[in-house]
Amino acid sequence: MYFGEAVSKLDEKGRITVPRRIRDTMNGLGHAIWYLTRGYDGCLFMFPHPAWEQLRKKAGRFESIDTRALDFKRLFFSSVAESRPDPQGRMAIPQHLREYARIDKEAVVIGVEDHLELWSKEVWQEFVAAREPKFREMSVPVIERGPTEAEHSEEEKGADHAGD
Repeated sequence: MYFGEAVSKLDEKGRITVPRRIRDTMNGLGHAIWYLTRGYDGCLFMFPHPAWEQLRKKAGRFESIDTRALDFKRLFFSSVAESRPDPQGRMAIPQHLREYARIDKEAVVIGVEDHLELWSKEVWQEFVAAREPKFREMSVPVIERGPTEAEHSEEEKGADHAGD
């Protein structure tokens, strides 16, 4: 599981140094290959290979005739780049993704449970400042209410077949 926040400077070759704690988690989980793509709110999503495969399969369920899904897939998949940390923990961030996320000097790496996000330091600060006043309200559906009925029903179905 990935969590936390750390600032990393972009070097002259367009690489960030992944913070040691995050690298230790990557190594412990065997996450050597990462897929970077445009994310929401101006960030980059960084998915380890197993999470990327799950996401790719989910997106693949939608027909190309569904124009909304097709537009999403065009934007999402067209920007994908594969990256691997080198032995020093540096990870290349392609130019087109740095431009999309407005990363030029410093980046913020944040852990979001199953994936990482990479933000321009300034954009991340703006995002936090804008969302902080609603933080308590955001927690209600995530923490206080628990899973929705549909999710709970799916969990029960999975438990019913666990011994199969």
